[in-house]
Amino acid sequence: MDNQRIRIFDLHCDTLDRLALHTAFPDVEFEDFVMGTPKDRLLSLADNDAHISLDRMQAQDYAWCQCFAAFIPDELNSDQAWAVFQAVRSYLQGQIAEHADRIEQVLDARNIRSIVETGHCAAMFTVEGGSFIEGTVERVHEIADAGVKMLTLAWNGPNAIASGHDTTEGLTPFGREVIAALEERHVVIDVSHLNDRGFWDVLEASERPFAASHSNSRAICGHLRNLTDDQFRALAERGGIVGLNFCEDFITEDLPATQDDFLRHVDHLLQLGGEHVLALGSDYDGCEVPTWLDPAEKIGTLHGLLAGEFGEDIADRICFENACEFFERNETL
Repeated sequence: MDNQRIRIFDLHCDTLDRLALHTAFPDVEFEDFVMGTPKDRLLSLADNDAHISLDRMQAQDYAWCQCFAAFIPDELNSDQAWAVFQAVRSYLQGQIAEHADRIEQVLDARNIRSIVETGHCAAMFTVEGGSFIEGTVERVHEIADAGVKMLTLAWNGPNAIASGHDTTEGLTPFGREVIAALEERHVVIDVSHLNDRGFWDVLEASERPFAASHSNSRAICGHLRNLTDDQFRALAERGGIVGLNFCEDFITEDLPATQDDFLRHVDHLLQLGGEHVLALGSDYDGCEVPTWLDPAEKIGTLHGLLAGEFGEDIADRICFENACEFFERNETL
C-alpha cells in the first residue's frame, strides 16, 4: 500500500439505518433516521447525501475500514427489533454484492489490512442496541454467524440485557449470560450508551477486552455518554478500545465545537495512558458533527490536526492502527 494514503478505522456510524429503513418498512414513519435528507438521495451506499458513502470514503484515496452499525431503537419489542436487524443486514449484503469492486465485509479482522490495501472499503458489521436478545442467547449466535463483530449492549433506555444512560439500572442477570455468549463468539462488547452502573457491571462480568465505540472524556465535556477518568483507565487496563465521538454535544458544552475542543479530549485521554487505546468513533449519520468534519471525506483534516499536535505516530494510531490491532487480537485472544 502507498504509505501516503491516510488510513481510517471508524468504530461507529448509523449510515445503514438511514439508507435501509425507510425502504424496508414503507408503512412506518422513519423521519428521525432520514434526518431531513430527501429519500431519493438515501438509496445507495455508493452515492448519497448522508455523511458516509463509498464515494466519500474513496474520494481522497483513503484506506478505510468502517464499522457499519444496525441501530435498534429502544421502543421496539424483541421481534420488531429483530426485523430491523434483518432489514439492515439484508441491505448491507445487497450493497456489498452490488458494489463488490469497492467494498468487502470483514469476516475475520486479520484480513482488514489486505482488504484496504486493494483500495476496497473494509466493512465491519456491528449492532447498536441488543433489544432483540431476550430470554435466550440464541440470537447472539445468530448475529455472530452473520458476521457481527461488535454489539452495543443498550441504547439510551433499558432492555433485557442492560440499561442506557437515561436510566440507572445495571446489567441484568440475563445480561451476564449474554456477556458470556458474546465473549464465547468473540463478538466485542461495546459499553457506549451504558449508564455508569452498567459499565462497572460489564467490567466485573466480562473477561475479555471490550470497547466504548463512540464516547469521549467526561472530564472535558460533562455529558453522561462520555467516560469518566476511572472508566477510561479501567477499560485501558483491560486492553480495550475507545472511539472518539464527533458529536458536537459530546465534544463541548459551548457550541459550536472547535478543533481545539476536540484536541482537549485527545490530550486528556492520552495523559491517562490512551496512546494504544484511542481510536475514531465518528457517530456519522447519527448526530450533528462539526462542520470541519462534515461530511466524511473531511476526516483527513482530523488526521492532519492530530499529527500536527501529537505527531504522525499518534495520528496513525488513533486513526487506524489501534482499532485494527484491537480487532486482530480479538480474533485469537
